[in-house]
Amino acid sequence: MKLACSGKSSSFMCVLVVLLAGGAEAQRPLVKEALFGLATLQGITVVASWRPQDGCVPMGEIYTDGPDMLRRMWNNAFEVVDNEAEGYTFWWFEGGNAGTADAHDNPNDAVTRAIWNQSAPDTCDVQYFHKSAPSPEADDFTECHPWHANSCCHQATVVTPQAISTGYGAGYEWDRCGPLSQACERFFVMEGCFYECEVNAGLYRKFTDEQHQYCSEAAEGAYIPEINYTCQVSAWGGNAENRWQLDGMPIRRSMADSWYRACKNDLFCGTGDYFACAGDYHAQLAAEAANTTYWAARFANESAAKLAAAQREAEENANKLPQFGVVIIIVAVSMVLLLVLCTVSMAHSEKAGRPVFKPAAAPTGGSASTTASGVDI
Repeated sequence: MKLACSGKSSSFMCVLVVLLAGGAEAQRPLVKEALFGLATLQGITVVASWRPQDGCVPMGEIYTDGPDMLRRMWNNAFEVVDNEAEGYTFWWFEGGNAGTADAHDNPNDAVTRAIWNQSAPDTCDVQYFHKSAPSPEADDFTECHPWHANSCCHQATVVTPQAISTGYGAGYEWDRCGPLSQACERFFVMEGCFYECEVNAGLYRKFTDEQHQYCSEAAEGAYIPEINYTCQVSAWGGNAENRWQLDGMPIRRSMADSWYRACKNDLFCGTGDYFACAGDYHAQLAAEAANTTYWAARFANESAAKLAAAQREAEENANKLPQFGVVIIIVAVSMVLLLVLCTVSMAHSEKAGRPVFKPAAAPTGGSASTTASGVDI
C-alpha cells in the first residue's frame, strides 16, 4: 500500500499515517508462538503449576503401592518395613502441655533403641534449616505439634503447611501439579514435620560429616586417601556429599500404605521422584525464559525495522508532490511564459512604429466651425 504525503505534511505526521494504515495488516491472526511471546512480554506467569500435558498424572498410575511410592518419591531416603517395632512413623499424638515432657513418649525413640541399641541422639545431625540440638518449643508451635517438647526444627520453618511446602524454593512444592486433596496433603505435612523436626532422622544421613568436610573442598569425584573414599558427583554439579540427605530410614508399612491410599487419585509429576521433578521444573522455566527472550528480541527488531521503513517512506513522500500539483505548476508556468512573450512582442512593435495600442482620432475642422458659427459672440 502506497501513501503520498503532501509537501506541507511533517515527517512525523507521515509516519503516523503509515503506521495507522498498517492496522488492517495487524488484524491477521497471530501464530501460536507469537501469541506466547505476547503473553510473556505482558508479564503473564507461564509456569504457575504443571498441567497434565506436562507430565502430571494420578499417583496411582505412577506408583504400584505405598512402599514403591516412599522409595521412589524420596530417592531411597526411606525403606518400608513390615515389623512395626523396627519402623519409624511420621506422626503420633503426644498429649501433655506445650514445651514440657509428653504424656506419651516419641515412639521413634523406642525404634532407635530396638535397632541401634542406644537412646535417641542429643544433637540434630541433619542440617539445612535445622537446629544444632533439639529443644522445646513455645505454645504457638502447632503445625508439627508432636515434636513440641523436643524438636530439631524452628517454628518459622514449619509454621504452616505452605511454609513447609515452599521452604526449599520453586519446584520443590508438593502441590506443583495443582492443589492436593486435604487427605493427601496431610501426609506431605507429616513427612515434612518428620524430616525437619525428628532428632532420630540424623542416624540415617547418607553422608558422614567427615565425607562432607573433605569432599566440600575437593574436586569433583576426587579420591580422598585420608578416609579411603571417592567423592560422588552430584547431578546438580559439584560433589554430592551434603548434610541434609537421608538414606534407607525404615518406615512402618502401615504409614506407607495409608499415604498411598490418601493420595492415589491426586496428581504428581510423572517421573515420581520428588527431586527429579524439581529439576524438570527448572528446566521448563529455563526453556520458557529463553523463549520469552527470543520473542522479545524478535518483536523489538521487527518493530524497529517497521518504524525505520515508515520513517524512510514518510521522508520520501514528504519530498514528492501529488500529480495534480504538477499539473497546476505546469499551467501556471505556461501562463507566465505566455504573458512574458506578449509583453516582449508589444514592446518590439512599439519600437518598430507599429504600436499595438494607438491614440483615439482628433475631430474634423468643418464640424468645429459649424459648432462655433452657431454661437453669438
